[in-house]
Amino acid sequence: MINRVLIVIFFISFYSNVSAQLEVTSIDVSSDDLENIIVSELFGCGVEVSNIEYIGSQQAIGNFSYTQNSDYCFGDFGLNRGILMTSGMIDYAQGPNNSGDSGEEWNVEYFDSFFHNYLVDYGVITPSVDLFDACVLEFDVLSTDSSSFNFEVIFGSEEYTEWMSPFYADAFAFFVTEINGNIDPNFDSNPVNIMETGLILNSEFNNNIISCEIENKPISAWTIRPYSEVFGLPGQNECLYLDNPNGEFCDAIGYDGYTIPMLFNLLLLPDANYHIKLVIVDGVSDYWAGLDSGVFLTNTNMNQENSTFGLPLFDYSIQNDTVYFFNTESDFNSNENYYSWDFNEDGYIDSNLMNPYFIYDEPGEYVVTLEVINNCTGLVNYIDYNVDIVDEGLVINLEDNSVHIDVSIFPNPANDYIDLSLFNLDSKSVITIYNLSGNIIYTDLIGINHPIVPLGSISPGLYYVNVINELNELNHFEKLIIL
Repeated sequence: MINRVLIVIFFISFYSNVSAQLEVTSIDVSSDDLENIIVSELFGCGVEVSNIEYIGSQQAIGNFSYTQNSDYCFGDFGLNRGILMTSGMIDYAQGPNNSGDSGEEWNVEYFDSFFHNYLVDYGVITPSVDLFDACVLEFDVLSTDSSSFNFEVIFGSEEYTEWMSPFYADAFAFFVTEINGNIDPNFDSNPVNIMETGLILNSEFNNNIISCEIENKPISAWTIRPYSEVFGLPGQNECLYLDNPNGEFCDAIGYDGYTIPMLFNLLLLPDANYHIKLVIVDGVSDYWAGLDSGVFLTNTNMNQENSTFGLPLFDYSIQNDTVYFFNTESDFNSNENYYSWDFNEDGYIDSNLMNPYFIYDEPGEYVVTLEVINNCTGLVNYIDYNVDIVDEGLVINLEDNSVHIDVSIFPNPANDYIDLSLFNLDSKSVITIYNLSGNIIYTDLIGINHPIVPLGSISPGLYYVNVINELNELNHFEKLIIL
């Protein structure tokens, strides 16, 4: 079982073909990339993922991202990022669509009698068809809470439209079984394909009502199709299909036809163990394979979260040569993000703390850059803060009839105690000692002369001392080394 915090950065590869709005990125199937893609694109960090297995070419699976450009697409593709699984190579999913028969023939037979019989029973393929060039991703998931996932899928193929046939139809399925228990009444040890056309939840796309009669079938180039000129047969589930020969509908997509985004749901019950199997195959007769099909899959829940992913709210104070940042959201979960602070524009990371301090060597104007990486999705966001460090020493505006307040801490470094010298104060102050994580280690109300602060209960290390006196407008920060 894999149970750890993931920092997954969603990298996008840029190609020289500037007209293509679909970008694809391969992954290393022998590394943690498979787990990363499951977490970042499908199920998030709220479930435990284990027992990951992959069958297929490394070139058959990857990430995709899509940016709409009306110069190349008449309508919206419908998905903006997710997983891409193919029966050949992910590169063939990318436009321009200048070939009607693109594909990669790996010529590797896939033996799965259950899946074969399932496709035969639904009329996707004939019994004589063999399965080749499979791309299969399997894993177990466990959720401690009830979790509902909405998935959208687009199936595209080079079999459209001249090669549509039950003698070599490519097909996709999303099988779910319950394992090691009997908690969920919707699943048992027999695989259930949750992505059959009769289970589609969306009723419209691009403001157009899905108007045809939907026949419940597995997703394939034969069960979602227009009129077949080869067999003289009417279309099936035709309102789910978009024709794209030579990129006439969207030249950013390399397939000659593809479906609209089809919405499906999966509900995981608390403490139930599930096995997930995603599989796309090339149906083959007479050992001839090669025309690619691909499935684009995304979690719409996570896409909504990703689109609103922003920076946590921070405030900061500048005291002499020190800037102190602190998060202002009381209910903020610091474990959700990874922080990188650059305080002096040198390109080096100065702190990874959520609430950091930084002491400058010289006065001046500085730009503080914060990079935040969402530990689950891998999305990255940035923000800059402008800070102005003045000469050391707290100077109060004389026009406000305030006075200069001297604060000294002795000894520093210290062992058992520190002696604070406070001048020009006429009321008591509050002293607070913070560790480097911004946690309060010690706080007390101190007098106006030479208060002694005991340090015997504090472990050796580097700390920050903050002395505040609101009546005298004092807010003093200073590093303290305890030996």
